[in-house]
Parts: sequence; C-alpha cells; structure tokens
Amino acid sequence: MGDAIRNLPTPDVCIIGSGPAGLSAAHALAAARRSIVVLESGSTDLSSRAQELNDGDHHGLLYNGLVATRHRQVGGAANIWDVPVGGGERGAKFVPLSADDMAEWPVRFDDLREHYLAAQALCGLGPFEYDADPWATPVRRPFRLGGTGLASGVYQFGTARRFRALADEVRDTRRVILAESSTAIGLVVEGGSLRAIRAVASGGERVEVRPRAAILACGAVENARLLLLADLERRAGLSWLGRGFMEHARDFSLLLVPESPEVFAAASFYDRHLGADGSVIGGRLSPSDDARRSFALPNAAMTLIPRARDARGRRGMLRGAVDALRSLARAPEPDRYGWSRVRSPADAFDAFRVVLNLEQRPDRSNRVELSKRRDRFGNPLPHLFLAWSEREQAQLDRLRELLAEWFRTAGLGRLEYAQGQTPDLNAHHHAGTTRMGTSARDGVVDADGRVFGLDNLFVAGASVFPAAGYANPTLTVVALALRVARAVDRDLG
Repeated sequence: MGDAIRNLPTPDVCIIGSGPAGLSAAHALAAARRSIVVLESGSTDLSSRAQELNDGDHHGLLYNGLVATRHRQVGGAANIWDVPVGGGERGAKFVPLSADDMAEWPVRFDDLREHYLAAQALCGLGPFEYDADPWATPVRRPFRLGGTGLASGVYQFGTARRFRALADEVRDTRRVILAESSTAIGLVVEGGSLRAIRAVASGGERVEVRPRAAILACGAVENARLLLLADLERRAGLSWLGRGFMEHARDFSLLLVPESPEVFAAASFYDRHLGADGSVIGGRLSPSDDARRSFALPNAAMTLIPRARDARGRRGMLRGAVDALRSLARAPEPDRYGWSRVRSPADAFDAFRVVLNLEQRPDRSNRVELSKRRDRFGNPLPHLFLAWSEREQAQLDRLRELLAEWFRTAGLGRLEYAQGQTPDLNAHHHAGTTRMGTSARDGVVDADGRVFGLDNLFVAGASVFPAAGYANPTLTVVALALRVARAVDRDLG
C-alpha cells in the first residue's frame, strides 16, 4: 500500500480516517471526479495492533479511557455500534441537531438542511422527519402531553452495515485509494498551507502524501492531536485547539412507576418498531423547546425501558412470555427493545426505567493536550481532561425535578430518582476539540471546516461541533462532511 501512495504523490485530496465522516467526504469528492487518498490506520478486519494506537492518558471523572472509547478500522466506530435495529443487525439511533442546538454555530440549521437530506439517503434512513405526529398510527401513537414541558419525537434506526457498504463503494471507485494500515503521523505546514502529510504505510515504510487539500476525519481526539503536533495552537493562534471536549451524559437513576397499568400498552410508540414506510423508528421524550428556554435546561431525550415484574407477582402469563421477559431483563441496556410485542404488558412489567441522555456544554477546561508518553512512532500521545461540573449537575438535578412534575401532570405516573447522582459520560461520542467559529479567537475552523490560517486543510466530524446536542452525532457528522467536501471541491476549482 505504500507503493500505491507513492504512485499518487499529488492527489487532489487526502482524507485521514475512514469512519462515517471520511467515507462520506470521499464518496462526495469521488462523485465530483477528484482523485483521493484515504489514510486509515486500521484495516477492513479488526486489528489489535491498530487499536493500540488509541492509547492515551485521561484525567478527571471515572472514564473508560481512550482505548475503549475510540476505534480504528475501515468504517470507524460504526463497527462497534451496539443498538439492535431489527433482523439481527446492529446499528445506531439517528436524530439531527435542532435549531436551538446550533444557535451558537456559524452555520444555521437551514444552511445544513440540504446536506441533512443527502445524509439521510447516504445513511440508509427514511424521510427527514423526526417529529412524532407524522409517524403516529391508530395502534402506536405518542402520549398526550398537554400542560407539561414534555414533547415527543422519534429516532430513526440505521445499520452499521451501511457504512461497510459505503467503504466498498469508495474502495471500488478508480478515483479513490483506500490505504489501509496507513497511519498519519504528522502534518507539514509551511506559511499558510499544508504541504504534506507524513505517514507510516502498511509495510512500515515512512512516506509523504502531498495533496492539494486535506481533510482530517479521524475523531475529536486524533484531529486535535494532529493539529497540536503541528504546533498550530501557537503558529495559527488557535486558542480553542483541543478545548471544549464534550461527551454525551447518560443518567440511569430514573424510574417511572405508572399511574395505571394501561400506560404500558399506551407506551408502545416508544419501543422500536416499523413506520408505515418501512423505516425502523422508536419514540423519544424530551423537554419541549419552550421548556428548555424557560428553565435554562440542557437538551435531553429519554428512552423508556420496561422493568419486568418479579415472577411471584405475575398472573395469567404464558410460560413462553415469562421466559422471554427473563431473557429481556438479563440483556444489556441497548438490547431492551421489542418489549411492546409482549401479549400482556400490564402483567409483564411493573415500571419503566427511564434512560436520560443529555448534552454536555463546551468548557475550555475539558480538553485534549499532548502527553509526556509517546506512541510507537515517537509522537506524544493524547491526554484527555474531562470533568462534570457543579453547574451541569445542578441543571441535571433541576431537570429531574421538572420531569417528575411533568410525568405526574401527564398522568403517566410517579418518577423516582436519586438526586445528586452524577451521570455516566461513557457514550463514546467525542466532540468539540476543533470547534467551528467566526475567527481564530473563538474557534479552530470556519463554517466550511477550513482551519483558520491555512488555505487547504479542513476538518470533518464531531470535533467541529460548537455544541453537541444529546444523541449519536452521526447524522450531523455525515451532513457536515458533505458540506466540507463541497467546500474542498469548490476551492480546487
């Protein structure tokens, strides 16, 4: 593969990383008839040696670490998505950011709409519709939530297989070289331009790729590290470089005890199911836009997961259903879908566990720096500093109180929770270290993803998010990658 890189010394574009962002950008640029090299430090199959490159230090809250929360392989982190999407397949729950989420962005929601529409198709999803009412049927319909600060919406479920197929499409084009087991180890910057990308190819030889333009698409930690290794914090005056790291917080402390047994059957809209057009969807509950603004709440969404009634309290259930429920109760958290197919849910369940996903706001102290330890190529490893602030905890406690009031007002039941319990920050949704801004004073890249101070280096992925919402960022990552690809193509002329 090193020979393949040398045989294309001046591609139009070099993309570092073949996850959803890198593959989407490569797909769009190939359609624009550009020549592309994609450097991927992993390979088609899982490689333990590639995963070793995810090593790094972390400081702060209990965290799974940088090896467990990152993944190097063709297709990126889509390879380890764990949400069951039906038919024995694994994938993720997709949802766009809201206009409020993007209030601090230099890009507005309407600016991204056309790219969201293209991303829907590229991700193999249904129509670009995430409100609840268009998906309602006489059998499955959202709760009536009038008089509360709650609103319903949907997730669309997409498969990891779609990105493996996209990798094959990219690999098969004559315009793209997908260089597996080839690791970018440095950026050569001269004046206001990127001149070369130093890499170690699959055979161990060190090579340089000299593209006309480049896109970093290797995750929030590695994107920041490559820019820090090039000393761009000092050279380009990028004071936000590496800062504003965000994860998605998950609160597992909530338990909803329904006011009436009928609530279990009425909640079927919030289980995974097929929409009328065949899309796989599942309902979600969130604070309404008005409630978030009025009470200064973080953006959040809730998933309902029934708790199986103790066997001694069940009556009138078939033995097969009992066995199925026992299996469901033992399953890991993401596997607890399909519960609405139980014949008598009021007999099967006694409460809902409410999994609350919420945003973490950008904070300069949450950051990626260079470690004193080094990788096998001699480069400093990343060092992540991540904390959950007292302010964020106060907002979460206030949200819990309001949710209890709103569930009660809606007649859904009593919400029990552990006030003061901190959330889990191991959603593996890294964001924010190369944030978009209007200038180098408040960001690292501009609205097109171009690094401030450099005319031909771009960044794609959740690392450019100024705010990250509450959910899997892939749909927005793909939409932004398509936008970046258009800007690169436009610049190349």
